[in-house]
Amino acid sequence: MKPRSSKHDQRRARSAVERSSPSPALWPLILRALGLGMGTVLCVMVLLGATDPEENREAANRRKIEEMTPAERAQLKRNYEKFQKLPEAEKQRYREIHQAIHNQPELDRVMRSYCNWVKTLSPWEQEDLRNATPEERLELIRKFRSAHQGAGRRRGNRDYREISKILGIDFWENRWRFMWLQPPSPVLFKKVIHVVEQSLPSPVTSPRPENQMTDLEQSLAVLQAAVRLKNQKEDVDGAAWPRPEVVDQIQTLMKENQYSIFERGEKRGSRAEDLRPDSRRKQALIFLARGLMDQLFSSVRQELMQINPPDEELHQYFEKKMDPKFKDYLMKLPPEEMQEKLKFMYLSQHLPPELKKKIHQQLEDVKNLIFQQLFRGIDPRSYFLDGPLGRGIKDRAQEMKDRPLNGVRGPGNRGPGLGNRLNRDRRQEEGVPPGGPGPRPEKPDA
Repeated sequence: MKPRSSKHDQRRARSAVERSSPSPALWPLILRALGLGMGTVLCVMVLLGATDPEENREAANRRKIEEMTPAERAQLKRNYEKFQKLPEAEKQRYREIHQAIHNQPELDRVMRSYCNWVKTLSPWEQEDLRNATPEERLELIRKFRSAHQGAGRRRGNRDYREISKILGIDFWENRWRFMWLQPPSPVLFKKVIHVVEQSLPSPVTSPRPENQMTDLEQSLAVLQAAVRLKNQKEDVDGAAWPRPEVVDQIQTLMKENQYSIFERGEKRGSRAEDLRPDSRRKQALIFLARGLMDQLFSSVRQELMQINPPDEELHQYFEKKMDPKFKDYLMKLPPEEMQEKLKFMYLSQHLPPELKKKIHQQLEDVKNLIFQQLFRGIDPRSYFLDGPLGRGIKDRAQEMKDRPLNGVRGPGNRGPGLGNRLNRDRRQEEGVPPGGPGPRPEKPDA
C-alpha cells in the first residue's frame, strides 16, 4: 500500500512553503492553529466550507464524507467534536484562517502540502509541534525536515512490532537479542545464501522449482542442506562450519556492501577483520540468523497484505473492542497508515486458521534451524550481552534499566526529545510506535 504522503508531496510542501509569502500577520495565526493538530485543521476546512453558498460546497463535502472509510469518518467526527469544545474566540480564529485560505488558493495548497508532510512525523514529533510557540514551531519544522528525509522510515519498525505480536516473539528475551543487531539488506543476504549454496558438494534439491519458491523457502532449503551435510560429517559442535573460505567470502561481501553487524546508528566494537577466526565464524552464523528472521518477517507481511478484512468488521473492532488508548494513538497517524496498523491489530486476533498454521510452521522451521543448528556451541546470552557484539546492547539495556521511567521502546532510533518521549511512551503503553528491532532508518542528508 503506497503511503498517502509520498516523497513528491514532501518536495511540493518544501517548495511551496519556500515560494509562497502570505501576510506576515497571518503566519503566527496559522502556526498557532497548526499546533492544535493537522486532522482538526483539515476537518475545519471541510466543515466550514459548507457555509459558503456561492461555491456550493455543501454537496461536495457531503460526497467527500460519504466516500470516506468508517475509520476516517470516525476520525472526522472526533476532530469536529474537538473543534466544538474550543472557546468561541479560538473558533473565530479558525474561521479567519479558513477565509484567508479561501482567498489565497496558493496558501490553501501550501497548507494541505504541509499537513501531508506533518503526517509523516512520529506522534511525539507532532506533539512537539503542537506544544511549541509559532517561533519554536518554525525552528522545529526546519529541524525535522533536515533530520527526516527518508519517506516511510517508520514503516519497517511498525511492521516488525505488529508481526512480532502475531508470531509471539519477545525481543527482550535473551535468545532473541540478536534481532537488535543491524539487519542485512535483502540483496546482500541473497548473495550470502548463494555463497553457502555454491560451497555445497551437490545442488540443493527441493520439492518445487526454485522460481516457485519464496526467498525464505530458498534460504531455508540451502541452510538446511548445509547443516545436514555438517551433521553427516559429525561436526557435532559446529566448530568446522561454515568453513574458513566460506566465512572469508561472507566477510568480503559484507565489506563490499558497507555492512557491519556491529552497527546500529554509530559504529561499536571491533572491526570484523580484527576478530579471531572463531569470532568471525560466529559473526557469520549470527548474520545468517538475522537475515533469515528478516526474510520470515517479510514473508509474513506479504501474506498479511493479501488479506483485506471488510471495512465494517474493522470498524466494529475499532469502536467496540479496542482500548481507548489504542484509539487515541491510531487517530494520530495518517489515514492509510492508521488503516494498515488497524488491519494488523485485527488480524493478530482474527488470523485465518490455514494462514495461522502456515505462519507458525515457518516460524518453527526458522527457530529450529537457528537455535538448534546455527547457534549450536554459542551461548546467546554471554555472546550478545558480554561479547564484542553485545557491548552496545548491554550498555543501552543498562541505560534503559537505570531510567526512572522505563518505556517500552527499545534502544536505538530514538530521535529528538528523548526525555519527554519516554514519559509519553509510558503513558501510551502498548500504543507506542515500535523501536529497537527493525530496518535501520536512513541517515539524514548532510
